[in-house]
Amino acid sequence: MTVFNINPNLDSGENTHTSQVPKQYIHLLYVPTIFCNLGCHYCYLGKQTDTKTLKEDNQQAVETLAFALDYFAKANILPFNLSLHGGEVTAVPADTLNNLFNKISAHYLHHYDELMANGFRKQTPHIKTNLFNFDKHQALLKQHHVSISGSVDLPFFLHDKYRTTKTNKSTLAKIKKNIQLLGQYPHGKKLSATLFNEHFQHVEQIIDDIWYIHRELRFDMNNFNFMFGFESDLNEQKFENRDKHDTQSLNTESINEEHQIAFYQAMKKEFTGTELEWGFKRNWFDEFTPSYCTNAQNCGERFFLLQSNGDVYSCVRGQGAERFFYGNIFKVPAHEILNNGKQNIRSVHQEQGLHRDCAECEYLKICNTGCAFVKNEKNSKKSYTCALQKQIYREYPQQYKAALGTTEQALDRQNYQANIHPQLNQDTSSKEDQTPNVTDDMMLLSSDFYEHKNALGQLIKADPILQALYASNTVLLSVNGVIEPLNSQILKTTRALHFLEPSDQVILHIKKAWFFVHCNDPLTNTLYLQLLRDTKVVYGDEQREKQEHLFTQQIFFNQLLPSSQGEDWLQVDLLPLLNWCQHQFISDVANNLLITTQTLRDYHYKKQQKNAFYHIQAINLPFQNIEFFWCKDTN
Repeated sequence: MTVFNINPNLDSGENTHTSQVPKQYIHLLYVPTIFCNLGCHYCYLGKQTDTKTLKEDNQQAVETLAFALDYFAKANILPFNLSLHGGEVTAVPADTLNNLFNKISAHYLHHYDELMANGFRKQTPHIKTNLFNFDKHQALLKQHHVSISGSVDLPFFLHDKYRTTKTNKSTLAKIKKNIQLLGQYPHGKKLSATLFNEHFQHVEQIIDDIWYIHRELRFDMNNFNFMFGFESDLNEQKFENRDKHDTQSLNTESINEEHQIAFYQAMKKEFTGTELEWGFKRNWFDEFTPSYCTNAQNCGERFFLLQSNGDVYSCVRGQGAERFFYGNIFKVPAHEILNNGKQNIRSVHQEQGLHRDCAECEYLKICNTGCAFVKNEKNSKKSYTCALQKQIYREYPQQYKAALGTTEQALDRQNYQANIHPQLNQDTSSKEDQTPNVTDDMMLLSSDFYEHKNALGQLIKADPILQALYASNTVLLSVNGVIEPLNSQILKTTRALHFLEPSDQVILHIKKAWFFVHCNDPLTNTLYLQLLRDTKVVYGDEQREKQEHLFTQQIFFNQLLPSSQGEDWLQVDLLPLLNWCQHQFISDVANNLLITTQTLRDYHYKKQQKNAFYHIQAINLPFQNIEFFWCKDTN
């Protein structure tokens, strides 16, 4: 049984000489048109969706996407997720949509091997839509296996009130019919709803409508998520003359943190123990977990939105906001746009400053202080859903691990500050909401620790043996035939928990060349396996709490079997080992298997002795790993 996903550095480079530029993988949202066929009263895009350029957008939409994919490829940049957003995607004609879907599918197919090898499994187009035209395009969407994220308002009577056509006519009846059609749609689908303060006043009606959609409209509401709206400058500009006391005017104030938690608890109380409990736990509040871009340390390093006119913005939230504009692909080199994104997002965080709550938080490495765009809009130093996030983290401590003690918190803070607020490592004397004053229980590092050349990524780039040690293409895990590459546990930006049982097929595939790294005679080299369990013990003079060690196993090179992956690979069946030590597995406690070679392990420790900058950043074992729960046979 597998996989429970829990939780995802762009270097500049000209569009030539790409062999000298490290490969970059980006999440790219593409906007064929900013026009929208609805006139929702709270839209954060403001007047942009009223644009009259639909005809022009339609003419250039496919050409711009084709140009963009070539433009990024020449700069050694590969979109691993290519989704269509708006405005309203389905406002463009069917033939344009068909061509866009063909282009996206061809992109995934052309790069299939590389994307899969790097753990990116998206293979079909995806759209975000208001569902108003779903019936019109249903056959086309089905033909291309398009996954769909549809947005609605809950409760439905507020949808009827605010989610109207541009002439203020109701859309509710048609949306209900299209939700019913979507429930029968054979490919990936989900719904989402954005809540403002007014929605919070009607929690019981929201619950009733969730059940209504699930039971009457027959759409599985496990595939659903909530978002909390926020005040938008562009929306305020569009509706600057509206009467705040008008009953037809939506209160676009965001829900405060106390009410966010109250709403979460109301959903938990209602749906725990029902057929929708899985949706509540896994999907409904997923936006507030590390699996979303909102928890990236610097989202400008990986997430981008491209409009059909060539403009690149941060994301759907940042469209039209000058501060979140990165450049135009027809005017600016790709490396410059990527660098602008990284620098812009960093500067937004820096201008707001680091809140004392964040500096002292045990979850800083998970949250990273929240969405830069919302912090900018709300003029806030920290996430506007901070309390709710902590509530979720604490309810699922094995998924969202808090820093253990003040030393680990200090390391997390220093890592965050080194990338986002490096000035705070130099000056902690003036501003109230910065790093707390140095005390006896905090660790201090010299200023050269934060120099770019001493960052872990730079140390790896400068050392071919470390490059092999940390490589993401040398160890593959196969569980019941599903293959994924394994990465260093300290370089991962996402975390996956597997659920394994005695009847599973669990095989490791290892590249033969790995055994020749830092070793002249591979026959003396071994595959080095360490199994840890997430029960804490205190080791050594440093008195660190670490995962408990269960076993170390070494398998000599010439005892490994030929691999089904080809002649360049070897393999080992892990199941006998796991069955042998299953008496050490504890229900609901994660296990951690780390994989390397004997010579690479030895090199890691020698590197730690020689280089303090490497030692402190690789203080935890850096090897490729698998985290799993063991599900004992119930027969």
